[in-house]
Amino acid sequence: MNPTPKIKTRYRRLRTVAVLAVAAALMAYAYWDLFLSTTIRSDDAYVSGNIIPVQALVPGVVWKIEADNSMMVRAGQPLVEQDPNLLRARMDDSAAALAEAVRRIRSEIAQAAQSDHQLAALRLQRKKIADDLQRYALAEAGGAVSHQKVADTRADLAILDRRIAAAQGNYAKAQALVANTDTRNNPLVLQKRADFIERYIELRRSRVVAPVDGFVANRRAEAGQRVAAGQLLMNVVSLGDLWVTANIKETEMAGIRPGQPVRITSHRYGTPATYHGKVLGIEPAGGSTFSLFPPDNATGNYIHIVERVPVRISLDPKDLAGNPLRPGMSVHVAIDTAHGGASAPDSVLRSDVTAASSSYATRIYQTEMAAAEAAADRIIGAN
Repeated sequence: MNPTPKIKTRYRRLRTVAVLAVAAALMAYAYWDLFLSTTIRSDDAYVSGNIIPVQALVPGVVWKIEADNSMMVRAGQPLVEQDPNLLRARMDDSAAALAEAVRRIRSEIAQAAQSDHQLAALRLQRKKIADDLQRYALAEAGGAVSHQKVADTRADLAILDRRIAAAQGNYAKAQALVANTDTRNNPLVLQKRADFIERYIELRRSRVVAPVDGFVANRRAEAGQRVAAGQLLMNVVSLGDLWVTANIKETEMAGIRPGQPVRITSHRYGTPATYHGKVLGIEPAGGSTFSLFPPDNATGNYIHIVERVPVRISLDPKDLAGNPLRPGMSVHVAIDTAHGGASAPDSVLRSDVTAASSSYATRIYQTEMAAAEAAADRIIGAN
């Protein structure tokens, strides 16, 4: 049975009301999202982390590659071996020079002691001749000693004074090299010791090791390649200390403060994975400031463009342990400006960023000096 015109009119009115209600709801949501919402969203965000360069510390030829891309390495684990032969020869030359310096200083110290004894003997001899001259002078008055004997004694005393003056010069010369020093703190020995320590550390650094725990990336070193000091060999990425850099429009920055909670979404695992974090700080300059060609608004060709300001956001380590991320991955962030964060006007200048994690420090070089000094001291003690 066909519906009556009255029922058709009712259906049309209901559809119209439904369409208007949906449109009103969409408009209300859009208005709330654009003007009333306290959540700042951005899909211009990416994962950041410390990408640590591994560089050749000394020039040489790559002997062996011991780590490759995506390998997990621990701090101190060998990554690249360089040919150590030339560096070992230089270290041996420095060791020989150090040993020679030690022996030379020992000889100089002995010579200074000998000069001191010789000077003391000459002074004693002079005292004896001076006493003899005094007795001869008294005896000459009584005729017991001839005048010639007294004259000869005076001549011997004058000759001895000259010998004492020469001995004093030799003693001063010997003392100039060893005065107030011994074989360990003599300037010449210290110089050769420093040269040996430098060569020792250079030889040790021909074996390039991982500065921190992480994963190898961007390997550039090849076996047989000649590298210069400072040349990049590979990178080590620490995946345990990551954060998010979100580029927020400057027109949306008014309510953002450090400490505000952030919801982070990544599609790395197919389905959206959610991470939690907080605003750590706001970068002190817009992204364009550090670009290759920063804007120069004084040229007259000025066009107002809304800049984006980098905001640093933490990542919860527990979330990262369950769903690891990699630097460079894109994420979506939603910053809740209604909760957390200080409300003081100067709180925007506050920063909760710290450099306390393991990826900000390396301890692989702390034992180098102790080992080098011990080797140098062994050479000094043996000579």
